[in-house]
Parts: sequence; structure tokens; C-alpha cells
Amino acid sequence: MNDVEEMLRRTLGSASQQAPRMPTHLPAQLEASYRRRRRRNLAQVVLAAAAVVVVAAGTTAVLRHGDTTATTLSPSTSRPDAPVWPLPEPVARVWPEAVHKVPARGPGGTKLMPQTFIDDRTVLVTTWGGFEKTDALYAYDLVTHDLREITDVPTPAGTVLFASDFTVGEGRVVWWTATKDARIHVWTAPLSGGDATTVADLEAGTTPGLDGLAVEGDRILFSPTGGGVFTVPAAGGAVQAVPGGEGMHLLKWPWVGSPGAAPEGDGTRFITISNVETGETSVAVRHNGEHTLACGVRLCAGVREGRKSFYRLRDGSQEKELPMTDLSPDGLARERFLVAMVTAEGAGHIPILYDVSTGTAADLGVRARGGRLSIPGVARDGRLVSYQVGDDLYVVDLAKIG
Repeated sequence: MNDVEEMLRRTLGSASQQAPRMPTHLPAQLEASYRRRRRRNLAQVVLAAAAVVVVAAGTTAVLRHGDTTATTLSPSTSRPDAPVWPLPEPVARVWPEAVHKVPARGPGGTKLMPQTFIDDRTVLVTTWGGFEKTDALYAYDLVTHDLREITDVPTPAGTVLFASDFTVGEGRVVWWTATKDARIHVWTAPLSGGDATTVADLEAGTTPGLDGLAVEGDRILFSPTGGGVFTVPAAGGAVQAVPGGEGMHLLKWPWVGSPGAAPEGDGTRFITISNVETGETSVAVRHNGEHTLACGVRLCAGVREGRKSFYRLRDGSQEKELPMTDLSPDGLARERFLVAMVTAEGAGHIPILYDVSTGTAADLGVRARGGRLSIPGVARDGRLVSYQVGDDLYVVDLAKIG
């Protein structure tokens, strides 16, 4: 085992020191981590574009590619003292240039799940194979409405965590999986079409998974859930530790920081960040009584006592209160947008898209059906919002909002 492999082994196993003791049988450990990761996503109320939260009778379940994990949450969705909003205008009327209707079904009638933008007119979509499993990747052209297959998504025997965190860049798509033999596999395929191949195969430890993934030039960058930032050539090769990335998590290259998206804690993220190329560092201001403080490169958003939400610059200046209670711990998409739950006149509890820079709100059109409410989320690219209304599937491009 070389130095980098040893560092990866320590990194991927370090989070277990803070976690409750689990059975020593490895598949059981992997499954426990799998459930904990789903609970973390639920608590953050930040889901991939394909994900929804279903709220019924005080119980919430995460559905992502068919996976359902039931968890009981506090009844924040029906808070009696929540302010009542005037019903916002529909999102297609507020930002018509940003809204697209896409097919909800692909080849053979399979569900299409928008994942991320490939470019300004093309969306990466997956076909759903059931219970978290992705069958294939496609490129959907928002202008011509063509659907082009990119690659099949392999599911090796013994897979415990299915294909996750689809990320595009430099003409390729990358993702990761984990298997019960305690290995994490990093995959890639050309966006032009071709077979998927593995470029890294790592020892997973007891808390398998990645919480950051990016493509930069001819290399793939990633951070394990336990911390540390690593790189591997996009064509495959030796994994190397990124200098200055030890104990850190990938935020937005070349920025890394801590804490990352750990399942424990109050959701506070990226208080400390550094630029591994320039050496610049930043420590965000945090006051007593604040929690769920999620920071980006420039802004932080959080919640203080009394469930008052706010955002401000990392140095603590230019703070503004937000007109809704509670926030996602992932903070503001593009350091500007959030999907928030509000109570609206004549519509009840609904999700809206809110622009903090202008105070503009837009109704996404999602309503409770049969006591169940599907809450859209912002994709990992921070740009794509996807949701279904009836039989129609919509994609909102946050980059197209002026």
C-alpha cells in the first residue's frame, strides 16, 4: 500500500470515530451508512433534481431513483404561526426564459430523471431502473427535443450504493458507486457516447461515499465523506492527494473547506475555506445562536434562534433577513436562489423558487395530492431545478434568470 492509498484509507475511515458503533459485519456497515446518507439528505431537505420529499401525516420519505427511506420529522411543514404569503405568479410567467417542459418518459416508457446541464441547451438525464438504480444516461436537447443515448450505467455485482452524483465537464460525465466489498468506484464516460469505465477503485472504510466530485481539465477531483481532496487522471491512473486538501471537502474547485456535508452536526457547512491554487483562505463569521449555516465561496445563509433565516457575506456584512422560516443547509444555489416552503393564500403549503437578490418569488405549481407533497430540489450543479406537475416534467435553468 503506497502513501496515497494509506491516506485514503485513513480519510475514509476517520468519520467512523465520531459515529455510533455499528456491527462489524461489513455489508451491515455499508447499509447503515446508506441509510444515514439518506437521512442526511432528508434532514437537509436538499435533494438531487430527481428527488422528492413526500410529506404525509407527519412522516417524510425520501424518494430518489425509487429509493424510499421513511423518517419522522418535526411538523415544520404545518407550523401554525408561519406567515401567509400572497400566491406568487407561476414560474413560467415570472422567468419564462428559464423554464422548459421535457418528456417524463424515455425509451420503453422508463422514467426520465434530469440530473445536470451539459451545456446551455442540453440536459443530462438518467433512466430509472428502480430502487436507486440508473440504467442509462441520455442527453436531451431543449431546443430540438432530441434524446440521445450516452452510455449504459453498469451496476456491478455486490453494489450497495448505486450510481450517484452525476457530474459533467471537459466532454465527459463522472459518477461513483460503492460495493459490499468495501470499495468505492469512480466512473466516467464520454458525453459523445461510449462505454463507461472505472478510473479509480478505492478502499471505502466504514463510511463509504463521496461528498464532492468535479472534472477539471484532464483530471477528476473528489472528496470522500471522511474528508480529504484527491485527484485522478480522467483516463485512469494513480490517485493523488491534493496539497492543502487534507481533512477538507471539495466546495467549488479550486476552493475546498470544512466542515463538509457530514450526516452528524447541525448542517453547518464550509465555515473555513481555502483556495488550493492561490493559498487564499476565508473563515466565515458565525454568531452565537446561529445554526444550519451553509456557506459558499462568497455568501452564507443560515437560521438563528426563533427560526429566523438570513443570508450575508462571509465577513458578516450586508446581512438580510429572509421572509421564510428554516433553510436548506446546502445554502443558496448560485449564491442567490432557494426552493422554500411557504403557506400561500388559497393554496396552502407550497414550494416556491425565491431569488434573494431581488426578493422575487415564483410558484412552481406543485400541490399536495392525497395528503402527499413533492418538494423539488436544486441539482448538484446548483443550476437545475426539476419537478413534475401531473404528467408534465419541468426543468428550470437558474443560469437563465437575469
